[in-house]
Amino acid sequence: MIDKDLIGSVLHSLPMDRVFSAPLHAMIQAQVSANKAYADFLMGVCIQQGKAVAIEFTYDENIVDEQGIYQGQAEKRMRIPLVAAVTHPNIAIEEGTIDFELTIDHFAENTRSTAASSELSSELGWGAFNVSVKGSVSHAKEQTRKTDTRARYQVKTVVRRQAPPEALMRVIDALTSAASKPLMFANAALVNTDTLPEQGVLKLDTAPPAQGPLPAARSKAQPARA
Repeated sequence: MIDKDLIGSVLHSLPMDRVFSAPLHAMIQAQVSANKAYADFLMGVCIQQGKAVAIEFTYDENIVDEQGIYQGQAEKRMRIPLVAAVTHPNIAIEEGTIDFELTIDHFAENTRSTAASSELSSELGWGAFNVSVKGSVSHAKEQTRKTDTRARYQVKTVVRRQAPPEALMRVIDALTSAASKPLMFANAALVNTDTLPEQGVLKLDTAPPAQGPLPAARSKAQPARA
């Protein structure tokens, strides 16, 4: 028979509030730490001294006339906001699961044994018959109880990297549109008007592959004709 008082006492002794609140609190603190790290990334890497950091580089653009005839090259300058060129460490906890399983096994066993014997010291006799009676009485009772309590506690957290927030994406688009337009200064002169430059251009290896010596032809002896 199940002892309800025993099960109730076991459940009452467990700190159920801490069992479920501690993992939730840990997940929230982890999310707060991730948000602070993301803010430090934006303010320390992508924005410095209140100004968006940009990657600046120059490149040469080919200039042609209306007939498509090559006229030369003009050096242009372009900037790309760093916030639009790097991966954002925006980490979010998407899912948290708390599994708690409690198993209480209670066994109660009653064992009773009785051994009886009689013994009398008197003897009865009838003619040729003689009867001797002996007897003793013993009684034993045993009760055994066993309780086995087992608990399984498992916390699972799913963490994934998220895209930048929608408001930040609009800022990135505005910065990219404003800063990534090619620029050429008014006093810039055309260069390399005769031929295209070879500096900074990857060249293809057009030389034919080296070939080793051809194997010597093997001659076969012709059989003599009779």
